[in-house]
Amino acid sequence: MITMLWVMAVAAVVVATGALAGRLAVHASRNRSELERAYWMAFGCASRARAGIDALLRDGTTDDAATAVWRTLDRRVTHAMTFGRACEVQLEALGTRLDANTASDEMVVRLLFALGAPEARTHEMVDALADWKDSDDVARGSGAERSWYVAEHREQPRNAPIADVRELAHVRGFERISDFDTLFGVDEGRVSLATAPVSVLMSIPGVTRETAETIAQLRQRGEPVGDLLAVTGLVSSTSAESLSARYADAAHVSTAAPDGWILTVRASSGFPPNTATLTMRLVRDGEAARLAFARSDP
Repeated sequence: MITMLWVMAVAAVVVATGALAGRLAVHASRNRSELERAYWMAFGCASRARAGIDALLRDGTTDDAATAVWRTLDRRVTHAMTFGRACEVQLEALGTRLDANTASDEMVVRLLFALGAPEARTHEMVDALADWKDSDDVARGSGAERSWYVAEHREQPRNAPIADVRELAHVRGFERISDFDTLFGVDEGRVSLATAPVSVLMSIPGVTRETAETIAQLRQRGEPVGDLLAVTGLVSSTSAESLSARYADAAHVSTAAPDGWILTVRASSGFPPNTATLTMRLVRDGEAARLAFARSDP
């Protein structure tokens, strides 16, 4: 009798385990299907957005008009197109954030100064950022290399360009990522006079806070800056002289119209929701936005 009970108990466990495995397999299959559905929804919204961008550029009767569209593409797409609940669509101009991988030490210093960081701490952060990205394990004068991170039981440097802005939180001095993730990025592009906030504009050599605030005020009034020298007549002599002295450097690292736009589209399907994200880098090619790069997650 006892043996029979044990056999029945084992059989019940086997049946329950099989049922659970089958249920999990069904759920996994359903999630894969919902995720694929979400991907194609996102792809469809991205295609609509790109077609809308091309139409907006073609509507510009002159090259200057098309450039004006390109400068304010995010607002124009939001106003011209609706995606309903199907997708979340975002556009961000390259150069709105300072590229943490390609920006010079001077530009990083200037941005940190704009945020009010003390001088000594600023130089430590710049050196630590450079050490994180370079290919060796030799620390700069006030930087931090592998040995420091090992001693602190922290994630070790990549010794390569930063792949995602969230990685910046692992760099010594940048732990409070919320202070930096809207100002630093990892997408290469010159600082955009049309979209960058005041603190990022101040990373441009020769640009004082007064000059940066003047640029921001002009674009709010719908008067975009085409050439930095045009601002010198609108600021104090001190700010004008600062910009004039560094004009060649400033012009090299900035642009009146963004070098490109990052289009991010998210779509979800199923319950709980399975979310797919498409990220595309678009660059202007005459009257069209050419796809330069794309990735999907997951």
